[in-house]
Amino acid sequence: MHKNFFIIISAIFLLQLIFSDPFAPLDIDFLKKKVAPKPLAAPKTNKKQKSDYPEYNDVIDGFNKIEGLFDFYWNQEKNQIAISILPEQFNQTYLANITRQSGDAYYYDGSSLMGEYPFIFKKIASTIQLVHINVLFRADPDKAISKAIDKDFSNSIIATSKQLSMPNKETGAILVDASPLFIRDIGYVSQQGRGQYKFDKKNSFFKSILSFPENSELDLIAHYQSSKRTNSYTLPNSRSMEINYHISLSSFPQNTYSPRLLDDRIGYFETMYQDYSNTLQETQYVRYINRWNLKKKDPYAALSEPEEPIVYWIENKVPEEFRHAIRDGILAWNEAFEKIGFKNAIVAKQMPDDADWDPADVRYNTIRWFVQPGSGYAVGPSRANPFTGELYDADVRISADFVRAFYSEFEEFVQPVTSDDIAKMWDNHVEHKHDHNHCKYAEHLREQMSLGWHNMIAQGLISGTKEELLDYVYDGLVDLVLHEVGHTLGLRHNFKGSSIYSIEQLSDRQFTDKYGISGSVMDYHPVNLLDKGHTMFQTKPGPYDLWAIEYGYGEFNTSEEASQLEQIANMSNHPLLAYGTDEDTFGRSSRGVDPLCNVWDMSSDPIGYYDNQLNLVTKLWNNLLNDFEKDGERYQKLRSVFSQGIWEYIGAARTTSKFIGGLHFRRNHIGDPGEQIPFQVVSANEQRRALNFISSRILDKDVFDFDPELLNKLSPERYDDFQWSLWKMDRIDYPIHRVVQRIHLYTLYSLFDPRRLARVQDNEVKFLNDDPFTMKELFFTIDETIWQELALNENINSYKRQLQNMHLEMYSNILLYNYDFNSDAQSLTRNSLKSILKNIYLTLGSSNIDSVTKAHLEFASEKIETILDAEIQLN
Repeated sequence: MHKNFFIIISAIFLLQLIFSDPFAPLDIDFLKKKVAPKPLAAPKTNKKQKSDYPEYNDVIDGFNKIEGLFDFYWNQEKNQIAISILPEQFNQTYLANITRQSGDAYYYDGSSLMGEYPFIFKKIASTIQLVHINVLFRADPDKAISKAIDKDFSNSIIATSKQLSMPNKETGAILVDASPLFIRDIGYVSQQGRGQYKFDKKNSFFKSILSFPENSELDLIAHYQSSKRTNSYTLPNSRSMEINYHISLSSFPQNTYSPRLLDDRIGYFETMYQDYSNTLQETQYVRYINRWNLKKKDPYAALSEPEEPIVYWIENKVPEEFRHAIRDGILAWNEAFEKIGFKNAIVAKQMPDDADWDPADVRYNTIRWFVQPGSGYAVGPSRANPFTGELYDADVRISADFVRAFYSEFEEFVQPVTSDDIAKMWDNHVEHKHDHNHCKYAEHLREQMSLGWHNMIAQGLISGTKEELLDYVYDGLVDLVLHEVGHTLGLRHNFKGSSIYSIEQLSDRQFTDKYGISGSVMDYHPVNLLDKGHTMFQTKPGPYDLWAIEYGYGEFNTSEEASQLEQIANMSNHPLLAYGTDEDTFGRSSRGVDPLCNVWDMSSDPIGYYDNQLNLVTKLWNNLLNDFEKDGERYQKLRSVFSQGIWEYIGAARTTSKFIGGLHFRRNHIGDPGEQIPFQVVSANEQRRALNFISSRILDKDVFDFDPELLNKLSPERYDDFQWSLWKMDRIDYPIHRVVQRIHLYTLYSLFDPRRLARVQDNEVKFLNDDPFTMKELFFTIDETIWQELALNENINSYKRQLQNMHLEMYSNILLYNYDFNSDAQSLTRNSLKSILKNIYLTLGSSNIDSVTKAHLEFASEKIETILDAEIQLN
């Protein structure tokens, strides 16, 4: 009707313009007389509104009421659940915490903290939204800029549901269908593409609901389906998977907690936001450390118990034989708190078998034990108030396979690798990120413990009895729990912690017995065998840990806090307080510039440490048949132990190559006592020492010379398993050339990474003396080592022929492909190729080499000629 009306009006206007004086005023009255629109009808009153929403009490008739922070009504027969929301609870901020209780025990493991976020319930007409509140950008509400913050930044809708009832006549609360808010793909499994699982709402349901004055706890089962089989071998039918999620809804803590600012000289996890209250300040970022609200009962006492200690519950699923070690690992942190005046700041309790609470309840911090076949990892995640950084929940998770690994086959590092695969290291600009949810300590500690155990047997330090093994596992668990509990106290990794003591000190039993083996339990430590196995693990906080706890948890008068904290932090130059964390360590040769900031090394002399480690590996291999070839045992044990030594060569290459183009990096501030500059080029002598180590211990022609009898006894596992590993095995015999190839490839491509060569070039102008380490020296030394047989006029063994081919392939990549190498690197590469080619021609004229060596050198010469010719054409 309205459309026809506007067409008539338009036609009348047009006719009047055609047949009237164009300059005469428009006759509006004429329009009114000819066509008068009908008045729009007033909106009808919805007389059925009340019947659209039944009375509150009518809806909950027959439902079981669960009272608490939020009231829930549950009709289990109909599988219907409603949540009651009071008027004042709308637009009120709460915390949601999600834990994955169980999954497929393969990729979706159990006891996993899935995240937390502040949220509100928002009502739009009859739609109720669960909204994730944006707390990343803030401003003082009294400042005009706060209006821009509110307008320019969006919140995120997590889920929506519908109103079920009229408001309660007494409280004003309405009932809302709880299923759409919580029965959903919480972990976004459907979006991850692993196995093509799709969320199945029909077969998902609430498992249990508990509600308390400050929190409500929901357990639910989310079912997922796949149209085809997946690789989740732990499921009886991989097309169907149930994941048990636990959701905690809690109010924000009401206390006198005072946030503490982060200082980059000390490693704490942080709560960060941008504050636009003052747009003229140097930075809008505000960073608070994550820590517990720990306060003395008696603030004037030198040693006082806290008002509320930090309590850790040992889950009743933890095997009884390991509970004592876990308890001791928890309580070991009390030493650090006693230094700052707290008695019994940390408390460990055992969860009883008949406990009526769930470990995922945010009111309980737990040490949880879970099963994920083949995975030996542990993590120590915690949850912090997104406004203040106050920690309020923590769950350390330890995989049962961390211990079980001692009785199983060691994972072999023997997969085939091509030079193209390794060359991708040069393309990889995605840096590896480490945080407390992705701690790798346990995963590799179990491997180090396995290697250490077999090394001690090879050295005759132990007999390998069950009693010795239990003591060994006990100390390893204490070390692990200390590390993970440290994360839950707010501490980040400190990968420089193990660099503060010398090899001589770590070889002294009296020293290690008193001081331990490292400056921090937050490092990744190998098993220390320098003192012949006397102190193998770090089982108490180190000097750095005591310092960090003082900064985070020391109590000060409000007026003095800033100055007191600065006095603590400015001690960062002290040699026992060395600190470097994930972003200082990882990233291959990009960010990991400091050779003392590493994982799995030890001492202030990593080169000397790995020299000792490779000696131990050589002894292990030489004694392997004598120590482990026992009647009745299977040959698979020999293969497992042999493979463990390979990892030490990888570790040695990874760590010592960091000295080349290396920089000692410090986080100290200007004016700190004992002030040092942030960057100091690694001395030329240390770079040459590292290069000589790599040449003699990894690339030399005589490094890999194995007993043929041993190689013929490295039999693989012949039992099948749930993963069909027997059928996936690439080769049944031990692929020794592939293993050596992997070691050589990693070493070469790490040494000649374009970012490392760029630093070598930059460092040449940063040396404070007249003897810089140069790129020319690097190229010359490596060329001389890899092609040493040409100068000696000797035959070339199969490992070295393989290495020489890889060397030429790498030089081809430098010249012919765009990996961002500087011009000096490219010109030195071309010069090296020409020099190698010349020496090959001279050797081919000799009659002292065998036919295989001759064929290899002829092939190599043709390859060099092709590279140089292609390089000339490209340029």
